[in-house]
Amino acid sequence: MALNPDVRKRIFDAADELHAESETGEYPNVEAVRQRSRAGMNNVVEAMQEWRQNQRKQVQAVREPLPANLHGVLQSMGQNLWETAQQLANESLDTARAAFESEKSDLIQLSVEQSEAYETQAAALEAAHIRIAELEQLVNVAETAAQTTAQQLEDVQRALLSSEQKVAIVEQKAEEVEKRAADLRAELNHAHTEVEHFRIERDKAHDRAEEAEKHAEKAEARTEQLRETLAAQTEKADSTIEQLRNSLATQTTKSDAIIEQLRTELTETRTKAEASDQLHAEQRKRTAEEVHRSAERMAKAETECDKARLVAAEAREEAATLRGQLDATKTQNAALLATLKPSAKPTK
Repeated sequence: MALNPDVRKRIFDAADELHAESETGEYPNVEAVRQRSRAGMNNVVEAMQEWRQNQRKQVQAVREPLPANLHGVLQSMGQNLWETAQQLANESLDTARAAFESEKSDLIQLSVEQSEAYETQAAALEAAHIRIAELEQLVNVAETAAQTTAQQLEDVQRALLSSEQKVAIVEQKAEEVEKRAADLRAELNHAHTEVEHFRIERDKAHDRAEEAEKHAEKAEARTEQLRETLAAQTEKADSTIEQLRNSLATQTTKSDAIIEQLRTELTETRTKAEASDQLHAEQRKRTAEEVHRSAERMAKAETECDKARLVAAEAREEAATLRGQLDATKTQNAALLATLKPSAKPTK
């Protein structure tokens, strides 16, 4: 198969450059030309044989013109022509022999260089195979790690979904507890309002009781006044009776009637006072009962509110715990993804 002209030219140019750069004028070896021209080994060997032959032809071309001394010999002594021809033939033979030996040496050197280049390429190929095996092993390990990471990621995603569902349930429970707490607060406010109403009624009853006590005090004062009046009148009547017993019998009867009337009035006053005391006592009793019932309802409402607060606090703690678990799960996902990204590079 004929060598590509472009490849031949590139190899010749590389050989010319290397030959020009050589300080000793030695021919460049095959490996150096191959690296400079970036051509195949077989192409470089074939082209270098042609290049070296061209170099020798250039050297032989200098010897091919007729020597100057031959011109002198032809002009001066024709008889010496045969001897000169023989000498030239011998010299040509020696030159041919030297060229043959040089070409043989070049072929041997090219063979050695080709062998060395093949050995270098074989070593590089072996190293490449070893590197490919290592990369394939790394790819297998990376694929196994990727599968494991994908499975872990799937497990984490399922755990995350479960955690999110639990968080949703807890948040719903928290909302229900908050709603219940709001209802209890409303009931507690209503209970406070009723207690305040009962307090107002109690204060009104207390005021009525105080007013009744004032009326009782007034009745007692009136009774005392009547007693004093009765005593004074009785004393006066006794004195009058003593003085006018015989002459004022009619007056005595009248005084007895007045005394009886005063006694009746005193009895009525006492009855009213006792009724006022009983009414005041009943009002106090009802007020105390109402206050007791209000206190019990308030205590019950406060207990329910405390329970609601406790349930809400527990729900918040559970929600905070689940949120912490969710954040930890997200952190683990981020770490797994960060681990997954570098492990995917060797697969390229």
